[in-house]
Amino acid sequence: MRIEVLAMAVLICGCTSENRLGREAPSFSISSPQVIDPPTQVDHLVQVTIPVVDALFIVDNSCSMEEEQTALAANFPVFSSWFVGSGLDFHIGVISTDMRDPEHTGKLRDVNGVRWVTEGTEDPDGTFTTMAVMGTDGDGVEAGRAAGYTALEVLADGHNEGFLRGGSGVHLTVVSDENDASGSSPVTRSEWVDYLRNLRFSLSDVSFSSVVGPTTGCEDAVQPGTDYTAVTGLVGGVVWPICTDDWSAALGELGLLATGLSREFFLSRLPVADSIEVEVTTNGAVNTGAEWTYDPARNAITFLSLLPDPLATVTIRYRVLSAL
Repeated sequence: MRIEVLAMAVLICGCTSENRLGREAPSFSISSPQVIDPPTQVDHLVQVTIPVVDALFIVDNSCSMEEEQTALAANFPVFSSWFVGSGLDFHIGVISTDMRDPEHTGKLRDVNGVRWVTEGTEDPDGTFTTMAVMGTDGDGVEAGRAAGYTALEVLADGHNEGFLRGGSGVHLTVVSDENDASGSSPVTRSEWVDYLRNLRFSLSDVSFSSVVGPTTGCEDAVQPGTDYTAVTGLVGGVVWPICTDDWSAALGELGLLATGLSREFFLSRLPVADSIEVEVTTNGAVNTGAEWTYDPARNAITFLSLLPDPLATVTIRYRVLSAL
């Protein structure tokens, strides 16, 4: 009995020595996790053209627009030179800013049964001239936004049927020496912007250009076209002062844009702006020196002088602003 008690005492003492609940916990070094760099994104974008293009001019026909209509028509060959013989399937139409005269109200101008210029139009320049030089008896309340929406949407299955085609590049240009006075009917400005931005799958397939009065330095303009240029800023397009002496340059820029060739390329994710690197590869030759700017509102880079050739690859590398 004494032996068993002694053995039990030894066992208890052994357990006590191996399981000291009151002893201090071992110390470990303080955790110092390394900062993880933002992930890097590489976008490869190819300069391509859309084979089908629908271009619409929205022309102010109020009493102060005679010279501007004439200048537009006289320089139309610069615009059309980008299309004629290019292999593009194009429609070029004209409407006015008059939303009161029932002969206008978003209706495509009709010249001997021709409502838009195509590759097969017998006299494209003469036809466009007749469309664009429409006179200056139009309503003094210029409503370019209302006219544009009516032309593309409201009359799509009516008077303008066949002009706007599914999958086409859609490029609108307003020419006016006054600001837009559409109000909220049939669409507000924000609704118009949303409509244009959602008209095609890619933002680059739609543009809204403004040949209008600038905020300063243009005595020929009755009003600055700030409503129009605001839309251009959100949708994309060319902004050109209507008091320009060089309409050929304006029409050249508009024609280039409408062909689908672009100086603007959209990033797939939000970047750390100062980390952006851009290069252009054309037929194996790499150009890293082209000048460009980044627009955070559109999340896109725009080349300042270079126009990437068709099928050129624009590579944009950058650190991602957020991994979310």
